[in-house]
Amino acid sequence: MFPANKFRLIAFLGIALSLAPVSQAQQIYAVPPNPALAAAAAASHPMAPYNQWLATNMTPWLSMVSPYFYSSWSNAMTNPWVDQFTQRAMLEAMMRSMDPRLMFGAGGAMPMGIPGFPTQTERVHRPNTVTEGVSLDAKRNFYQSMMAMNPLSMRDMIGIMAEKRRVADDVSFDDAVEAMKLRANEVNFKLVGHNPFWKDVEAITGKKTPRAEIFQFCDAMVGRKILDYVPEFVVFLPCRIALLEDADGTIWVMTVDWDVRWLDYSRNPNSKLDADLRADATRIRDALRYIMEGAATGDF
Repeated sequence: MFPANKFRLIAFLGIALSLAPVSQAQQIYAVPPNPALAAAAAASHPMAPYNQWLATNMTPWLSMVSPYFYSSWSNAMTNPWVDQFTQRAMLEAMMRSMDPRLMFGAGGAMPMGIPGFPTQTERVHRPNTVTEGVSLDAKRNFYQSMMAMNPLSMRDMIGIMAEKRRVADDVSFDDAVEAMKLRANEVNFKLVGHNPFWKDVEAITGKKTPRAEIFQFCDAMVGRKILDYVPEFVVFLPCRIALLEDADGTIWVMTVDWDVRWLDYSRNPNSKLDADLRADATRIRDALRYIMEGAATGDF
């Protein structure tokens, strides 16, 4: 059995900690025990949508949590209503409310140490050189650790990684394909590959299957710049846009979402893109969106 004296010691420490004063920063981000007061205080905060849900559902002891971890997944995992975080409306509100600027001070300096988040010094790399990488065991441990703190399923995570648009009901699959090809030509994207995936499935099974096709586009000069920066990116080339028909007969157009703004607050100096490469990457992403918009609307 658990020794009574150890139990009393832990209980005493818990009470003492609950009565201990917290820093001003912690008070700002605290979740008061009173849901009504919490909701009122949260309404004017940048994280208002997230705070309002927390104020109603999270337990009072979370007032002890630091500002950084307050907005992390670890809070969500302590809550019996964690499944709410994976629902579309709550996920939208929570992710919109997250703001990396909350981790930085007025001058852009980190206001607190973040244990477990080391970073590199700036390095000079010879273009088009492959990194050494890590072992498969190390990679597995890393991803398993991340998923252990993540309330989302693999399906949810892949869904977030994809940028997708619903094709209008009055636009046929073939019309969407034609619009996409014409817009790609307009922005100087070369169509370098086409995989009518669904035809292969039907040929093998002898049964009808929902239509799905993958189109590959390329801007060779930008591709070369990216490979000079990180050769491993070759596994993602060329750029792919897919059209598929879902179980309800709805047509979707989608691609992998590459947004260089994700790097804006990276603490690693080796994650900074030079101005020319960043501009090219932004142009590629905008062009992919323009092509997808044509497929979704049927607008040539």
